[in-house]
Amino acid sequence: MLAFVGGVAVSLATAGAGALDDLDLGERFVWIFASGFAYGFVGYWVLGWALGFVVPRLGGAGSGRRTRHVLAYALAPLVFALLVWALWAPLLALLGAWSLALLVVGLSVVERWSYARGGAAVGLAVVWLLALGVGLLSVLALLRGGLE
Repeated sequence: MLAFVGGVAVSLATAGAGALDDLDLGERFVWIFASGFAYGFVGYWVLGWALGFVVPRLGGAGSGRRTRHVLAYALAPLVFALLVWALWAPLLALLGAWSLALLVVGLSVVERWSYARGGAAVGLAVVWLLALGVGLLSVLALLRGGLE
């Protein structure tokens, strides 16, 4: 459930100003629900997988499941995302920073690490995902160029 809430917050943050103006109330609700579910599902599993890959390599003894649970519980402040978005959308960044801080603290507590090591785990997970994304895009670009 918390991953879905996080997905809704991300979908609202990426909607941009005026992106939902052409939709009526029902369509907005469906768009927020569907994109929130997609972002939440992908974010939970992909970022959870990356954290589950990085944490043991930094000396963590926890399982990937426990790491994903820490990630999900760190998304708790995003419960207020819809209200904050309705009041003033730039405050979503504050909720995102709060969730990021909870993720670092959660990893530090669960793995009995320092906050710096917990922050390094989150940073390395993001770098790992970016490197995989660049590699995938490079392979796709090579295949597209080689097929022409």
